[in-house]
Amino acid sequence: MAEKIVVAFEANGAAVEVRLTEDALRLIRKEALASIDKETGGILIGRYESDGNLAVVTAATESPGDSSSGRAWFQRGMKGLTAKLRARWPHGEYYLGEWHSHPGGAPDPSSDDIRGMRSISIDISYKCPKPIMIIAGTSGTSIRISVSVLENGRLLRLRPRVPPTGSGTDRSIIPGSKIKGDL
Repeated sequence: MAEKIVVAFEANGAAVEVRLTEDALRLIRKEALASIDKETGGILIGRYESDGNLAVVTAATESPGDSSSGRAWFQRGMKGLTAKLRARWPHGEYYLGEWHSHPGGAPDPSSDDIRGMRSISIDISYKCPKPIMIIAGTSGTSIRISVSVLENGRLLRLRPRVPPTGSGTDRSIIPGSKIKGDL
């Protein structure tokens, strides 16, 4: 699968990095901006590299049809996700975590968001001890995203970074947490 990394996030003082592909970021942006007055979200799919300390998010899903949401809450459903994940497994891609929106708000994790990630990290059915959480805060036609990883029971807020030359990353996309316009 051809993929284009558009932004990378890393932790201060920890060997954790998350890279987002153009396809994953485009889907998150489209879905977050389309849901003006209610939170929306889905799952993150991709792979781990470098002993599990580098996650590459190759896809994000739309909100499953059995999800429910309100102005400041989102409960992701399951409809269709098993089939999507099974289609990716032969390519070495798996469930990596969750994404959701904060319409008209900052992309800061709430206590409910953190609690949810802790539950995922210890639920053996997810097989995801270090889940990733992406939050898309929207404002008009732009989004700001935050990327966090739950590691050893604590939430690590990642910061955007400039990728190294030759990484395959499109450096014309300004790395940062504010994403405007079309990708």
